[in-house]
Amino acid sequence: MIKAVFKYLPILILSSVIFSSCAKEAVYRRTDAAMGTVWDIEIVSADRKLADKAADEVFDEVKRLDKMLSLHNRDSELSALNAKAGSGPVKVSPDIINVLKVAVKVSELTKGGFDVSIGPVVKLWGFAGGTEHVPSDAEIKTAHGLVGYKLISFDEKKCEVTLAKKGMVLDFGGIGKGYAVDRAASILKKYGIKNVMFSAGGQILITGHSPKGRMWKVGIRHPRGEGILAAVEDTERCIATSGDYEHYFIKKKKLYHHIFDPKSSQPAGDAVSCTVLLKTDSFEMPNTWADALSKTGFVMSTDAALKVINGIKGAECVIAYDSPEGLKTAVSEKLKGKLEFNK
Repeated sequence: MIKAVFKYLPILILSSVIFSSCAKEAVYRRTDAAMGTVWDIEIVSADRKLADKAADEVFDEVKRLDKMLSLHNRDSELSALNAKAGSGPVKVSPDIINVLKVAVKVSELTKGGFDVSIGPVVKLWGFAGGTEHVPSDAEIKTAHGLVGYKLISFDEKKCEVTLAKKGMVLDFGGIGKGYAVDRAASILKKYGIKNVMFSAGGQILITGHSPKGRMWKVGIRHPRGEGILAAVEDTERCIATSGDYEHYFIKKKKLYHHIFDPKSSQPAGDAVSCTVLLKTDSFEMPNTWADALSKTGFVMSTDAALKVINGIKGAECVIAYDSPEGLKTAVSEKLKGKLEFNK
């Protein structure tokens, strides 16, 4: 039985200072809300003014991106782009191009399993601010006809995006928080801050050392109960978890969640949670990649998802799924032996 206290959910703590075991260092904690979740940052540093300044800039950046990338905000830049679907190239900010660059690459890697053009389906089912319900087959067929990452094109130099069909809707809900964490990481790096745990819902970034002068210990939420499923001690790591428990409704005793299979426009797969761990030097935007890849356990078979993750340098994952015998887990090769499961 694991008895230690772990970081597995955003911790609601106001700005505070806790002395670290490392000489002259303290832990500075800040928390705020954005992108539909709680953001929590812990900085281990000897310079409080520097830590506060960096945290202020981090949260300003996260809120800026929230306003830009939100599907729920009619005034967001993403909503403006969606409104012009089918009308040719649209000028956008570099941030939208950056997100799309990773999104399309993950779509190709997963053979269309991950797809940010899933927006019409998300909206149809009521997961984008509407009333959650099970649509008719005819409605699903219509929305499905507007989904397909190959219908998205962009010109990085001109900062232009073209959505081929009128009615297309891009939804960055499965990748946007990861991008925001990457932007936050670049700000922390600019300030020379090396020891950080930054969490946003299922998204966690850990660098340097913890307040105890050791690697950070992170818990993975149990998808079907209280507490944690497993824990890992690590650093210089991006960790992203997606779960069917995050946003769902139940109709006639059946659970319908918010992670959709672009190939059927139905809630995806048999997985109940998928956690991806990436080394921070794996990609140029590793948190963005981790966020998107955490959907693989849902939109692909467990074996196919493990094959994808095992093929990425510095990538590991654990997938939890229901079975007649109860909850089971599948762990990528490089992660076996590193996880401490809660018995």
